[in-house]
Amino acid sequence: MIQIAGPVVTLGGAGELIGVAGGLAGLTVMVYRLGVWRQEMYNTKHDVGAEVARYREESSRDFSRLEQRFTAFDQYIAAASEQRVTTERWQVRVDTRIEGHDKELTKVADRLQRLEGDAAA
Repeated sequence: MIQIAGPVVTLGGAGELIGVAGGLAGLTVMVYRLGVWRQEMYNTKHDVGAEVARYREESSRDFSRLEQRFTAFDQYIAAASEQRVTTERWQVRVDTRIEGHDKELTKVADRLQRLEGDAAA
């Protein structure tokens, strides 16, 4: 008959086995925490990326609205400038016509004075 000798566990060997088991348990916890940390970093990166994309879209819409408002202001200013030019041209024509009428009235007044002077003499 063959006898198989089993490992003899001594008190020192049991302490060493518990130490190795504790070390492996600690290593397992560290690897688990590293995995949790990596997942949190991935989620944070994904959330920040989504937030930046949302902010970019929102900013694009806001800038588009501002561009439309500035375009409207530009059109209003252009129309006001054109109206001012038109008004100034009209004013020049009116002033020229008034000056012409003033000259004619002066001539008529001179003729009347001459005629009145000729009639009085």
